[in-house]
Amino acid sequence: MRSIAALMLAALMLVAGCGSEKSEPAPRRPGQVIETRPLVVGDALAAAGTATYLRYLSTAASGQPIEVSGAVFLPAGQAPQGGWPLVGFGHGTAGVTARCAPTGSPNLFGAATTVAELLRAGYAVAMTNFQGLDGPGAAPYLDSASSGYNVLDAIRAAGHLKLPLSDRVALLGVSQGGRATEAAAESAPRYAPELKLVANVLISPALRLSIASNIDAGTLSTDQYLVLPYVVSGIRAQRPDFGFDQILHGQLLAAAPALAARCTGDVLDSGVAATLTPDQARFTDAAARAVVTDFQNRTELPQSQSTVPTLLLRANRDVLVETAWSDAAAANMCHKGIPLRDVVLPGDHNGFESGGDQWQPWLADRFANRPAQGSTCG
Repeated sequence: MRSIAALMLAALMLVAGCGSEKSEPAPRRPGQVIETRPLVVGDALAAAGTATYLRYLSTAASGQPIEVSGAVFLPAGQAPQGGWPLVGFGHGTAGVTARCAPTGSPNLFGAATTVAELLRAGYAVAMTNFQGLDGPGAAPYLDSASSGYNVLDAIRAAGHLKLPLSDRVALLGVSQGGRATEAAAESAPRYAPELKLVANVLISPALRLSIASNIDAGTLSTDQYLVLPYVVSGIRAQRPDFGFDQILHGQLLAAAPALAARCTGDVLDSGVAATLTPDQARFTDAAARAVVTDFQNRTELPQSQSTVPTLLLRANRDVLVETAWSDAAAANMCHKGIPLRDVVLPGDHNGFESGGDQWQPWLADRFANRPAQGSTCG
């Protein structure tokens, strides 16, 4: 009896010992879905069959894991065999505060037009709210690396939702979002090598911003003056010691907090734009200028080669992302061996954001495995 009791006691101790072991938490990986719910959209997105809001894990400008959010839109109707082809979408500038997340606006703060075009053309769309918009931390505005990660991880997150999606993906970005999708294309081979990227469409992309030179020369356009508070906010997200007053002065400095808090479409005090002068945007010293030039050099694109076929659509009279800046970016893309078709069209920065007649046939050809022709690289 004693031996039986001893065996039973030993067995109980073994079970208790196993139960006391702490299991390791599952690793948190980029693209991991944290939360989903239906997303209410406005009439501008009537082409959406379903719209799903999601929070997911991505990689911050610091290189650390961070929670961001976004949405996945499916076209109305039955998915084709193999699933809806998917487009990772980078939205244009919506703002730099949490309330400026496109998913919080019925028209996605102006991005709904392009998303609706994609849906009507039969593409599903995975859209990120860039880091700091509807998520923890400040928004590192125009930080190319983190915004590219945000786009790639939105695509990964969409793939975890058990939706009828193809495994073939394209990228399309507008303005700030074009900077993001180019960064995504360049970083994908090391950051998200499992993604099958077939194309990258860049519409008025902010690839290169030589703001410091324009400040020195006193030649900022009105649009560039008004975006400076966003730019400084983006720098401050990584350099909190850098003050608005190291660049901005006078009425522009006084208006900076309100300008930085604006979302796309918010009413602008017309008096601010009417009184801008070069003395309101100047570097206090060489150290302040060095901070801005370092930011430009670290974030301008291209940084490396991408093998993704790329269509660049831009304007010949862009006074925000100056045409000459984009000329230099396009030349550098060719130099790095990026397969590029560069199309310069009449208009300004926002003149053809919804110009689907320019990019839709080209994008359809990439999904159809037709070779990309018409390279503009000599």
